[in-house]
Amino acid sequence: MKVTLKYDQGIKDSEVVGLEVCEQEFETMIEFDYQERLMKAEEGEVIERRTPQEILDEMNRRERNSWQTHTRHQHQFELTLEVEDDESIDTNTMDKFADYSEMEEMERQDDYEEQCQKIRQLLKPAQADMIIAICLDGMSVNDYSEEIGEDPKNVSKRFVRIKNSLREILS
Repeated sequence: MKVTLKYDQGIKDSEVVGLEVCEQEFETMIEFDYQERLMKAEEGEVIERRTPQEILDEMNRRERNSWQTHTRHQHQFELTLEVEDDESIDTNTMDKFADYSEMEEMERQDDYEEQCQKIRQLLKPAQADMIIAICLDGMSVNDYSEEIGEDPKNVSKRFVRIKNSLREILS
């Protein structure tokens, strides 16, 4: 059986290539696609098996749209450098900088959860909630007292006592 694929960056723009693939591979692909769409389908929705060409066309469309979106955003950050030899060099400045923001956020979250766990091991639940809300989450004593519905003076005194007892435990 033969399918056609369209390449965006082939020898010629929008080059079309035909591939010969064995029947068993197509049967597996059709069944996998069918089962996947069946799991995502809403109740009462009729799902039919698609031809290999329909499956590949959809995959190509999604990949192409994703790639176009990526390159469109990429062109916004391009920089042209002039060199002494009257040549210009195009560089994509955004590719030069590593993006560790997701990794840093995950590390911060792990640190936060670890600190919360340690506090909860050392203190009673109500005390731990207060220390976490005020010290780690940055909530003011007045805001915390409003949240739990108690007098701010009492909450403030209790907070100082808990903080002092936590210092003693940790030292």
